[in-house]
Amino acid sequence: MDRTEEDMKLVGFFGMFNQSFKTIFSWKKIFAQVTLAFILPLAIIYFVQQEISSRYFWRIENNSLPYDRNYSREATAMEWLYYLLFTIAYFIIFTVFAVPATAAVVFTIASIYTGREVSFRNAIKVIPKVWKRLFITFVCIYIAQLIYEVIVSIVMAICKAIFGFSLFSFVLMVIILILFVLGFLYLSVVYQLASVVTVLENIHGFKALKKGKDLASGKKAVGMGIAFVLYGFLEGLIFVYWLFIKYGHVFFRLALIWRVMIGILCGILLLMLFLVFMVTQTVLYLVCKSYHREAIDKLSLSTFLEAYMGETVVYPGSGEEIQLGHPQPPSEQV
Repeated sequence: MDRTEEDMKLVGFFGMFNQSFKTIFSWKKIFAQVTLAFILPLAIIYFVQQEISSRYFWRIENNSLPYDRNYSREATAMEWLYYLLFTIAYFIIFTVFAVPATAAVVFTIASIYTGREVSFRNAIKVIPKVWKRLFITFVCIYIAQLIYEVIVSIVMAICKAIFGFSLFSFVLMVIILILFVLGFLYLSVVYQLASVVTVLENIHGFKALKKGKDLASGKKAVGMGIAFVLYGFLEGLIFVYWLFIKYGHVFFRLALIWRVMIGILCGILLLMLFLVFMVTQTVLYLVCKSYHREAIDKLSLSTFLEAYMGETVVYPGSGEEIQLGHPQPPSEQV
């Protein structure tokens, strides 16, 4: 994190991963504490959601494919209601733990960048100051993602109704799915930047999403590439979970001890993945700010972080620019 602004704007795909891993290993203690305190519950919640969905809602999830002709698996209205309630509960619980994890990681990276004292105690202090803003931003992210998925689903349903199950329809569906994935990767970059913006600037909600969209311009390909790798790794972990842990005794006749050991390894890798995800999104934010020549004055950022700590802050005089927005004491922010 000791790069100059000119160097930061030139950081590419591999450079962001290199900078992220370098930061994590240079500050192993605090990132280990953040992982155990906030990211571990996220991983547990994620695995529990996977298990419950596969056990109780397989009819709904298996019917998500547009060319699934197995109508015997169609879910009832009550099952859809239970699934909807379960999904809402999952996102609420996941967000409750994702907010402090995101706030702690972003604050830690920002503190390292400015050369401030970095401690787990200080990272905890920032959480009550930003949780409301960050929660609102997360809700806006869910709404935006829901709208996106509904639009894509409607388009796919219309195509299926018009063209039926013809070869042309199948090819069209594949093209739509590819475009959906590309759109999802782009939106994930915007969401990541919006989360960091919410912590480090006086913006939240849909305004943070708009700011994230503006910052993503110019580094969109790099951000989407990083998201593709991380989500690909996540899908790989899910595949391993299903193949070797859940049904390992069926496909490979694995003993319980081996399935448990593989499960522990997958859990550790998931923890690392979540941590890398949050660190890279903050590094991406710094790179995007530098790329757009929105200079991040380390003194101004340090002053902003001091306000979170409840320290005495000397605000700039009239006409002096604070590159991250005009900071206010966190208690006065929404």
